[in-house]
Amino acid sequence: MKLNVMFTIAAIYGIAIGLFAWLAPVAASAGLLTDEMPGMLSMMVRFFGVSYIGLGLIAWLVRNAEPSKARNGVALGLTAFFALHALTSLYGQFTDTSASTHWVMATVQALIAVGLWRTSTSKPQE
Repeated sequence: MKLNVMFTIAAIYGIAIGLFAWLAPVAASAGLLTDEMPGMLSMMVRFFGVSYIGLGLIAWLVRNAEPSKARNGVALGLTAFFALHALTSLYGQFTDTSASTHWVMATVQALIAVGLWRTSTSKPQE
């Protein structure tokens, strides 16, 4: 798989998750938030969504860039982001019994991290 394909996957995932969290924070929190909870909790979910939108846009805008140190830096940063997010989702799976979606999110995030890592560190074929 090519790096531009992984950037596209990361962009679509990030923008979709981000828009969902930004526009529907109660639904995005998998039922953990309710309308009666303090506004700061829904704002935290919205900030999470905005962060994902930003990272998705970065991935989208760099997807067709020529090979460079900057593009490799973006790939490494996104790899670290998705890997740490996958680990956090795994931690949530074992500590948060109120939601069962952590496995799914951890798997998707780990696959994106591995894909970015493998495609950004592989040597181009001649």
